[in-house]
Amino acid sequence: MGNHSSSHSGKGFSADLTGVNTDWPIQFHDIHGDNVALSHDKARARRADSFCKSICFSNRPIAINERVYLKFSQTSSSWSGVLRFGFTSLDPGSTQGPDLPRYACPDMTNKPGNWAKALGERYAAINNVLHFWYNRNGDVMFGINGEDIGLFFTGVATNTPLWALMDIYGNTIEIEFVKFASTHSFEVTALNVSASSDCSRICAVKEFLGTLIMEHYRF
Repeated sequence: MGNHSSSHSGKGFSADLTGVNTDWPIQFHDIHGDNVALSHDKARARRADSFCKSICFSNRPIAINERVYLKFSQTSSSWSGVLRFGFTSLDPGSTQGPDLPRYACPDMTNKPGNWAKALGERYAAINNVLHFWYNRNGDVMFGINGEDIGLFFTGVATNTPLWALMDIYGNTIEIEFVKFASTHSFEVTALNVSASSDCSRICAVKEFLGTLIMEHYRF
């Protein structure tokens, strides 16, 4: 399937960002394609022995300039193509897994409010960590293993909440949300965070993301 990104600025199904816990780790949403299986902690998403119906989403909207980190935890050489990713204004909670289309590109990107594109196969090696984000101008940027590469595509509408959109396609079999540590090593995200050791860091992140969101929605 080809590389497509929607050029529409449709609003989709938006959500009130004032109720989003942006200090929570990014995990996979319970709503996903029929051929996706999530780990117990919802940090990993795996495609079953199939080639379609493997769309998945982040569990919450992603803030402007907030980086999403995905590890290629299992790959294959039996298919062609790799992960498709981007953003959507469709609230995953407003739909059902069986109602999702076979592919993100072009099935979703042909509809307003969805933006995604195929990653180059050379970037999707086993254990590589992809990071991506969008800025206030609607540009989606990406990088690999902590190194920024540059513009992935543009044209994303930033006047509405946006969830990360992923299609576990082709030779990508399993992906995993990770976080980037200051030591430049990648750590798996988890819900259980030690309050005694991480309180200051969480509060700082929450304040930072809250400021971004408030600035974005300021009239």
